[in-house]
Amino acid sequence: MSGEDDNPRNHPRADLDELQQRIDAKRAKHQEPAGKQPNSAWSLGMRYGSEFFGGVLVGGVLGYVLDAVAGISPFGLIIGTMLGFAAGTLNVVRAAREISSESDGRDA
Repeated sequence: MSGEDDNPRNHPRADLDELQQRIDAKRAKHQEPAGKQPNSAWSLGMRYGSEFFGGVLVGGVLGYVLDAVAGISPFGLIIGTMLGFAAGTLNVVRAAREISSESDGRDA
């Protein structure tokens, strides 16, 4: 009779526990991290807009300060705004690449 007690078929609870552990491991592997929420279109647009606007604003302010200090008005403002436009565009491209790489890593 002791041979029957060692039979795994007589212990369905152990099989269910093992199955549940495997399911939980697979589920945990495919779930998103707890603090990470998928980005909505609105949040992406606000991020891209603020990245761009920040670059243009900083470039314009630095150009204005250069005008005031060096007395080369309006060339400092024009050049600063153009450099800010380029920096803002670069910021948007970097943010888009970062978000794209995050989504590629999450889907894999």
